[in-house]
Amino acid sequence: MIFVKAMGSYYVLLFTVTDCLFVMRITIIDLLFSWPPHGGADVDVFHVARGLRALGHEASLLFVREASCWERGQADPGMLPFPADQISFAENGMTEENVVAQVGERVARYEPDFIVLTQGYFLKVPLILALQRYRVISRCYAHETACHKDILRFKNGAPCPNEYRRTPDICRACALESRRADVLKGGGDAWSREYVATQAWTPAFYDRFIAAMRALYAVVVTTEQMRPQVAGLCDRIHIIPHGVDTARFDPAGMAPQEKPPVILAAGRMEDPAKGMKALLDAAAMLADEGRRFELRATLPEGGAYPVWLKPVGKISHDDMPGLYREADVCVVPSLWDEPFGIVALEAMASALPVCASRVGGLQDIILDETTGLLFERGNAAALAAALRRLLENGQMRRTMGKAGRARAVEHYGWDALIERHYPSLFTC
Repeated sequence: MIFVKAMGSYYVLLFTVTDCLFVMRITIIDLLFSWPPHGGADVDVFHVARGLRALGHEASLLFVREASCWERGQADPGMLPFPADQISFAENGMTEENVVAQVGERVARYEPDFIVLTQGYFLKVPLILALQRYRVISRCYAHETACHKDILRFKNGAPCPNEYRRTPDICRACALESRRADVLKGGGDAWSREYVATQAWTPAFYDRFIAAMRALYAVVVTTEQMRPQVAGLCDRIHIIPHGVDTARFDPAGMAPQEKPPVILAAGRMEDPAKGMKALLDAAAMLADEGRRFELRATLPEGGAYPVWLKPVGKISHDDMPGLYREADVCVVPSLWDEPFGIVALEAMASALPVCASRVGGLQDIILDETTGLLFERGNAAALAAALRRLLENGQMRRTMGKAGRARAVEHYGWDALIERHYPSLFTC
């Protein structure tokens, strides 16, 4: 509130963070963005860019396209509901020098008050260092600051206890062993391409990584579970969760059907870190008891599966809401430390009870015994016991689903989430 004296009287002027005095020029830089999305991080970038503009900020997106790399830039800037610009790199053209030069030149045109550097791997380090004259915020979606092998920090069937900043020699050797074939041929997937482009296997990269983290204006992680990975590397740490489109993932119109209950396992279920083996073992226990159910999983179709398992293949972004609407229970049996757990959140928004491993961000999202049930990772018997309770009690499923929907709307709906978390991020 500001008091302004004029003509002998006092006029009261009210303003909020959305008024012009607080308008910021914000450039979001993303090295992997695609739309339709390839994953949850794309969805986050899309809604944050749109939401920041709804708050009155001049937010725009700068993303890259790399020839022959399906993971980068599969989007049409003109079809996005906010200003967007694309930098295209030819085959083998996405070198560190080229990326730094072209991104830096484009950013200089925008003259942003803040840069939010979102998806990207090793190339984020030279970009942060090159853009130090701006206030750069790094958005971390997974374990990219802690693991050099991949974003999972998962090895030999279990979460890895090592961390790049504390055990750089161990992590460097592990990553080089894992990525050796890609290094020798000069590329591979997006992770390997950035690994090669920055020579991230060298000791010098570690020094650049530490310097880049310390040069940041702020770092954003998804849950409190992720804070330890960046604590001490950057002074400003913000915890901002993913959101969910509660209008899109809406259970309205779901009609009770006379059918065996449907258990849904969605996501990259062919990845061992996702815990599909424990789920299959648990489901087999329930089937041996004579219980009727159908397990639907996003696994490749056409394999040799038990009669109670229905593989549904890869589901498009547009078809995901329908998948949840046809289910009665959602299971997230992850073995790795999920940084967040978007499947769990989408299921809650769809009014499904969620049965999930007590790991990572899942234990922040799901309220045990209220919106779902948590069990110890990899424990098939405990998972079977949790599913048994839900299969036996339709009223429990409905009550937990209703509570999950309410929690998703209150805490994770995009508009409320952005208004709650982002204004404090852009403070001078």
